Amino acid sequence: MLPLINMQINLIQEDGCRVMNIERTREGNALILYTTSQGCDIFARIVYPSGVATRRYLNDLAMFVQKKPHDNAYKLLYIRILGDKMNCGYGTLMMNQLLARAKQNKIDYIEGHMQDATSQEHDARLRHFYTKFGFTIDADRQILWRPEEYCHFY
Repeated sequence: MLPLINMQINLIQEDGCRVMNIERTREGNALILYTTSQGCDIFARIVYPSGVATRRYLNDLAMFVQKKPHDNAYKLLYIRILGDKMNCGYGTLMMNQLLARAKQNKIDYIEGHMQDATSQEHDARLRHFYTKFGFTIDADRQILWRPEEYCHFY
């Protein structure tokens, strides 16, 4: 599988992006975490053992993040994981990468808005996802993470 991963890394770099990390998923796929040179966003390319891979601008996973202009903080805008890729651990791997970057850059906090849920089950999954990383969620669905409130990664 290494030649397949290396081919995808080359494609990501040719697209002007920087690879941050490569993870193995619980299903045995490779997940290449990468970012653009000018942004804070985190993208994830899934490379399946069959050689098939997701593609940028089509179906790569995405976590859209902004650096707050007047604070030493990030704003988490949106996480895009769709269809059969939900509940496979990809969001956890991407969030671990974001929190590692926040700690490395000594970010004071991460804030955002938890998306509206389509059902009670979806709402419970979203709340579980954010709280397991140490985010607090207020009544208006605003989320907040501070590094001192979270001591380990999942």
